[in-house]
Amino acid sequence: MAGVSILVAGAVLADPRQDFLAAESALKRGDRGEFARLSETLKEYPLYPYLRFAELTRDLGQAPDADVESFLNDYPDTQLEQRLRLAYLARLAEAGRWRDYARIYRPGDSMARRCLYLRALIETGRLAETRGDLDRVWGFAGSRPSECDPLFAAWRDAGWLTTDRIRHRLNLTMEAGNTGLVRYLSRMLPETDRDWPRQWLELDANPERLLDADWTPAADGHGVSVLAHGIVRLNAVSTGKAMRAIERWRGKLDTDPARARAAYVAVGRALAERGDRLGLLYWDRLVETPSNQAGQALRLRSAVALGAWDWVAKWVSRMPESQAKRDRWLYWKARADERLGLTEMAREGYREAARERSLWGFLAADRIGASYNLAHRPTPAEPERIRRIVLSFTYRRLVELHRLGRETDLRREWRVFTRGMEPADLMAAAFVADVRGWHDQAIFTLARTGYWDDLELRFPLRYRERILDESWQIGIQPDWVFAILRQESVFARTVASPVGAVGLMQLMPETAREVAASLDLEAPSRWDLVDPALNIVLGSSYLASMRDRFGHPALATAAYNAGPHRVMRWLPRHCTDADVWILGIPFAETRGYVERVLTYRVIYAARLGAEGLRASDLLPPVPDESLWRDQTGGRQASSR
Repeated sequence: MAGVSILVAGAVLADPRQDFLAAESALKRGDRGEFARLSETLKEYPLYPYLRFAELTRDLGQAPDADVESFLNDYPDTQLEQRLRLAYLARLAEAGRWRDYARIYRPGDSMARRCLYLRALIETGRLAETRGDLDRVWGFAGSRPSECDPLFAAWRDAGWLTTDRIRHRLNLTMEAGNTGLVRYLSRMLPETDRDWPRQWLELDANPERLLDADWTPAADGHGVSVLAHGIVRLNAVSTGKAMRAIERWRGKLDTDPARARAAYVAVGRALAERGDRLGLLYWDRLVETPSNQAGQALRLRSAVALGAWDWVAKWVSRMPESQAKRDRWLYWKARADERLGLTEMAREGYREAARERSLWGFLAADRIGASYNLAHRPTPAEPERIRRIVLSFTYRRLVELHRLGRETDLRREWRVFTRGMEPADLMAAAFVADVRGWHDQAIFTLARTGYWDDLELRFPLRYRERILDESWQIGIQPDWVFAILRQESVFARTVASPVGAVGLMQLMPETAREVAASLDLEAPSRWDLVDPALNIVLGSSYLASMRDRFGHPALATAAYNAGPHRVMRWLPRHCTDADVWILGIPFAETRGYVERVLTYRVIYAARLGAEGLRASDLLPPVPDESLWRDQTGGRQASSR
């Protein structure tokens, strides 16, 4: 608790804050004199850098280089420095000031800027220094930004883009199915080495050539890759024809099983998805590696949908160890063993799966009557590390941003502030953020440490009284509202999604207006949806309407995320176990969403004192589609 007392110390007086706002206003209306006068009095104010940044970026094209670079030097490792540096680099590149570009550039995650930096080295006579980036930049399956083109031209002139490097990138590009890039790269090969990309392009356009008697693969070591691509393309036209092609060319395909695998997997998937268990035999060619977990998961989902429990048990057993295997697939291995009559093996599998704090871990515990893994262990944050954080100037800046409601800037500052921290410092930072009420940052920061047992920090009860009150009035379980809110916004009230959903429960404006009308409320603006009280009322009401429409927690949760019209299309033809239905949701985003919300419901029920809630209580069988056959349309909530 000593750390908490530090957090509330050192409050900033109101006058500097008001002067800061007045200075911003003066700059916006062009009153440079007033801005300069106020700025001069605010040099010790934590947000003074924001005034300098605003002044420089008001007309960056006219800002003196010395002023820009002074700012970069004065405020290193801040989000403002990063933003200004990127804008300044763009200005330097546009002006062709390559020596300055190379000096100002810092490594980051932008390939376009990396290529501009490497070009800057070339333009200033430092070509040899770029060679270390050659394979990383060139050896890529997709297209690179246009900023890389001068770089490639220079490397080609230097003789570094050898035929072997071109072949390597062609193989990557072919595996990715990037037809346009294959065509471009093939023209870079010597004429004598172009037969295999020509055949690849021929089959890409007309895969039925594989079945013509006069067609044979080029004998240049790439034949299996070409065949596999052709079969994958043919499978999109006709799975039956693709199977015939596999039989015709099986001898050739079996000479290189690794490259042939894509053909077998494509045919296997197509057969399985139309309900033919023969597809699983083809799909068995997929080799389980840590890098293809998505492919393994897709195969297992198809096997579960087909009720092919023998294949489920076999494939889960062959999976490499991973968090996904522990969180999800150990449960399904036990389910498979149970269906196969291997009772003791199933019970042991359920016991192992029940250690996980996930929907599948909870369902495993329900199968054997075990307790849930809900033990809370506070974050072991060290007081001295907490003290260092709260005494930092960055922390003072964060507090001021919070007091001014500048949540976007706060999130940016926090991201830069915690970048590169070691786990012990991240734990201290998460503790600080939680005490300050910056719950989204606390949760994300703690997640980076891999410490998952602080349930109070990870599942806060912010807005508790309001949620309990609204839940009671609307008639919906408060743990469900908390779970949706935790999943949608992580308690960040001003967050907006790329598709336009806003606020704590991530409501689309159109949906919010429809719900408001049903409650006889005024139509809210986007800004209104930032208000926690209104967002919770509208979001909870919409969730209740999905519950009333579908009558099933899993379906209603899926509808909140993907829209009721999609859930109507996903209804089963026959009554289906709810766990099977959830696993079969076609959208990966919605599938994960439903899993997490149901997990969070159990945790929040315990946090709210309703510890008797079991995951299986929320998941009765999903009735067949005839129950909803006469229902159509529906409103759509967040599709994040």
